[in-house]
Amino acid sequence: MKKNLFALFLIIITLLQACQSDDTTTSNESKVVLNSNTTELSNRMDYSNSGVITLTTSKLTSRNTAIQGTDNFPMSLLAEVNSPTYDGKKLTATHVDVKDNYAYVSYNTQGETYLGGIDVIDISQPNNPKLVVQAILPNTDISTVVYNNGILYISGATSKDANPELTSSAFVGKMPLQNGLLTNDYSRVSLTGNVGTGVAIANSNYFTISGNNGVLAKINNSTNEINTSISIADLRALGYITNKVVVLSGTEGIKIYNSDTMALVSSITTSTDVPDAKRTIDFQGSNLLVADGYSGLKVFNSTGSLLQTLALPTGITNINQEDIVTNAVSVNGDYVYSANGAAGIAVYKNLNNTLVSLGSIYLGGSANYVKSVGDYIFVATGTGGLKIIKKLSASINCTSFPTYKGGDWLNVNSGENLSYQGAASLQGINVNQNLTFCGSLSVAQGININSGGVFTMKGSMAQGNYNNPYLSLNVNGTLKIDGSILIYGNLILNSGARVEFASGSSITVYGNVTKNNGVTISGDFTDTMNKLK
Repeated sequence: MKKNLFALFLIIITLLQACQSDDTTTSNESKVVLNSNTTELSNRMDYSNSGVITLTTSKLTSRNTAIQGTDNFPMSLLAEVNSPTYDGKKLTATHVDVKDNYAYVSYNTQGETYLGGIDVIDISQPNNPKLVVQAILPNTDISTVVYNNGILYISGATSKDANPELTSSAFVGKMPLQNGLLTNDYSRVSLTGNVGTGVAIANSNYFTISGNNGVLAKINNSTNEINTSISIADLRALGYITNKVVVLSGTEGIKIYNSDTMALVSSITTSTDVPDAKRTIDFQGSNLLVADGYSGLKVFNSTGSLLQTLALPTGITNINQEDIVTNAVSVNGDYVYSANGAAGIAVYKNLNNTLVSLGSIYLGGSANYVKSVGDYIFVATGTGGLKIIKKLSASINCTSFPTYKGGDWLNVNSGENLSYQGAASLQGINVNQNLTFCGSLSVAQGININSGGVFTMKGSMAQGNYNNPYLSLNVNGTLKIDGSILIYGNLILNSGARVEFASGSSITVYGNVTKNNGVTISGDFTDTMNKLK
């Protein structure tokens, strides 16, 4: 079934256009397509809370004793993308997938209204994400977006009132992309059930699920024909790993099928909680991680044995305990991120095959979905939109330096020559002599490089907060940069200050740059916001 829902041509189309279905319908479907130059798109990008953020290690998630000490998870909130509004209705962020330079975000609308959308966010400049395309889909909710091999797979629900010829509201669709951007080709397969809730791709076939009264379906990737359909109640999540299809039912637990024969291989009992609530699963090695609602995050091995239960935090003031629920889980290498509703994102690290808590990322609102790819952590917060977090990392050899094990405030006295390596999240730095830090570093408050002081940063660093420009990087001495630095506040270069860039380095300044007399800036570098040159 072909349906021209929208035409997305980034450069030439910036209008509302009407769209006509190949099916006979009485609906007057339309679309909104905006390019990156429009006020409407840029206004949805919100930097007011951007800046260095730190893990919360009290109340939300207690930090494991094995990793006590200075926070070794430096990060910053790059931006927030406010949910789109259409015809007076505010949409809800539901899902995220990422491929290369683009992040794809899906939206639906709470309640009886069918109204969805897809955002495309350009992350080619790591510290400066941009919303480049917004598409609004009247009469259609989008619950899932998954990229694979140049195609965007989507699932959701569409209004049967607007499309009376349809036998079901649940669907799964495929959209070929052009250079990573959306096109006007959109094929759809109807599914038994109320709403499509997940997609997983495996070579010549793909798999999809639909929610209440729904099915697990195996679909031929070439013909879009359903090969197998298995009825399973209350399907919440879907995953694929090594010829196995894994689904999570809110009433029947985990079911694992052979992806070739679709025969049931095994089952795992999980909890039963709020009907229709969002859940996801993910894999770390051969282990299966399950967002298990009010039972927290559960880890099972390949035979179905329960290895760990990571319980929800309790006793948080000003938050209703019923609003704390594990909605989603995302694995990124050794790190695991769990979306815990009103309690934010819990962060874990795999140490000796056991997940240990590093703390929580709390940004307000409700964390309904989390996806981590590369250095990015994307958090969908419903009508609160999307939060884009970047974990600082560095690809640089730092083995010649000792690991930093000090406190939150780093002070270098006159006569001291200090060098460190590692990943650290600090409150402030004061340099009177010589400091070299190699690795990744975040500084929540100010940095002072006093006269005669030299601060050499090798790797990546973020400093300050967009909301508080007084948390500045103040240079009276010399700042040497070999890598990238991101300054959310102001950069003040006093008389005689020197900034030296190693070749290929970059600087991003969201605040103002003050250059007094006698300032020297040297080296071959990228000035993202054009504030220094």
